[in-house]
Amino acid sequence: GPWMLGHNHDPALAVCPNGDLLAVWYSCAEETGRELRQLASRLRRGAIEWEPASVFLAPPDRNAHCPALFCDGEGVLYHFAGLSIASTWGALAGVMRTSTDSGATWSPARLIMPDHGARHMPVAVTSLSDGTLALTCDAVTGGTGATALHLSTDRGQTWTDTGGNILGIHASVVELGDGSLMALGRGDTIGGRVARSLSHDRGRTWAYSASPFPPLSSGQRLALIRLREGPLFLASFAKGMPLVDAAGYPEFPILEEQ
Repeated sequence: GPWMLGHNHDPALAVCPNGDLLAVWYSCAEETGRELRQLASRLRRGAIEWEPASVFLAPPDRNAHCPALFCDGEGVLYHFAGLSIASTWGALAGVMRTSTDSGATWSPARLIMPDHGARHMPVAVTSLSDGTLALTCDAVTGGTGATALHLSTDRGQTWTDTGGNILGIHASVVELGDGSLMALGRGDTIGGRVARSLSHDRGRTWAYSASPFPPLSSGQRLALIRLREGPLFLASFAKGMPLVDAAGYPEFPILEEQ
């Protein structure tokens, strides 16, 4: 589409209540630029081609970083973004808006993390078993460091930073069967593996250990969700990782390519 600039990055994807797929990403000449805006494209239910990209969020002369999308299963679609003071992503405020018509119209963007600073760069959203919304946000500006967790118990009206640090950036979080939270991210590896962060107090404190998974590099981000049927689902990247069966025996050759 005519709105796309040379660099397109950081996509968010959601299944809308009407069955459409909505993709949102940021487009820019430079990631630090004030021209950076968010674009969107829609794959309508039953269609085989995506619609041309159009402007989705473009505050004038503001770097509008890092979209995140979430559909709550009750007809409400959420859109989160980081709003810079001007350029760069180092001092973001957090904004949110909602749609009840599968993204045809949206509420005005509302500041939910009004102070410009760290820990406000949206990554991924999920819902916990009691309906609490959980939003992960990069806590640092570089490629290593930490991910923050923000929780809302009132369907997004108010948000609280839990204060703890998930190891790595771009982290996704899931709730385990005992109510604890587990997160995986990029960078800050342990023993050459993706770091696993585990919290028994809703993100106030975290314990860290090595996961079985190979580390991610620049330009990569994993996805971790709980499926409706119950199992956890992880999509990540691997090179030279043996796949084993349930008993721990090799089942497939070692992967040689990503």
